[in-house]
Amino acid sequence: MAIALDWREKSKSQHFVQFYETDTFLLDSLSEYIGTGLKVGDGCIVLATKPHRESLEERLKGDGLEGAVVGDQYVSSDAGITLSRFMVDGSPDPARFTEVVRSMIAQVGKGRRHVRIFGELVALLCADGNGAAAICLEELWNDLGKTHSFSLFCAYPMHGFGGEVYEAEFTKICQQHS
Repeated sequence: MAIALDWREKSKSQHFVQFYETDTFLLDSLSEYIGTGLKVGDGCIVLATKPHRESLEERLKGDGLEGAVVGDQYVSSDAGITLSRFMVDGSPDPARFTEVVRSMIAQVGKGRRHVRIFGELVALLCADGNGAAAICLEELWNDLGKTHSFSLFCAYPMHGFGGEVYEAEFTKICQQHS
């Protein structure tokens, strides 16, 4: 059983994580997080896989938020393509990362009180066996959070952390979140 969250409270600068077993569970949380943000006027950025982006947008439209999804309040980008814009030799390049993400924040944040971001970038890195790059990327998000106001919702599928071999990586990932 999941704990009910008040997603309005996530408008403050936070970096949090959700580990999930089913896409339905993830999408329930994600649609509440982004949907609440759109309703209160926050800018929203979604960096996710195509199936998750499409399912999220269907849910948002079903909630009457189709205008926000096609307007300048919402930006959606494929997680793999986004990664390719700043990864160099298997690691995130700090300058490229900052440039890519800062431009998205500026795009949706203009004239808005806050920006909400959802990202599956780190989950893709872990799925590719590159946990070190995922942890480095989590650190870059934390560094960017020192100079830019946003809340960041990260998500990882639980099946990626089976066995003791992943215990240290799992712990390091958890330590990167508030």
